[in-house]
Amino acid sequence: MVVFREFIMIKKIILTLVSIWWGWTVIIDFAVVPMVFRIINDFFNAGELGVALFSKLNIFELIASSLLLIIASSSVLIYKKEKTTFALILSAWIITLIYFFYLTPKLLMLTELWKKADSANQIGISGISDIQQEHQFFHKIYVTIDSLKLFILSIILGLQLFKREKSLEST
Repeated sequence: MVVFREFIMIKKIILTLVSIWWGWTVIIDFAVVPMVFRIINDFFNAGELGVALFSKLNIFELIASSLLLIIASSSVLIYKKEKTTFALILSAWIITLIYFFYLTPKLLMLTELWKKADSANQIGISGISDIQQEHQFFHKIYVTIDSLKLFILSIILGLQLFKREKSLEST
């Protein structure tokens, strides 16, 4: 019975952390960032604010996803349960690593190059338009992966909320 309570506590911790992660992602993606681009007329200033916001969010995501990964792995190792949840959390953690170590720095660098080219009135000159296209390409990748992350987090939430666990008395 104690083992079952401990397992249920792990499920509640996972549910809480994933709910917070899902919630802040939805608020930032669908409320804050669109509002920033509506309020701030200068594309580069709005973009810098957006990238700064996502840079900070990446740190929180890295911490939350790492904690979730540790908790979920203990659930798999100790109770031999939640393997699907572990795999989904691992996927979300990998997405977070991609954001943190590759996509966000890449978008920061491309935004800075684009801003410099724009301020020197070099947009449209050979090679400069490639910066815009490359920025848009990586931004689309970011948005697509972020959508995938939200889908994964939604599945984890569903599993934690609706999956009934059988008694762990055999453990």
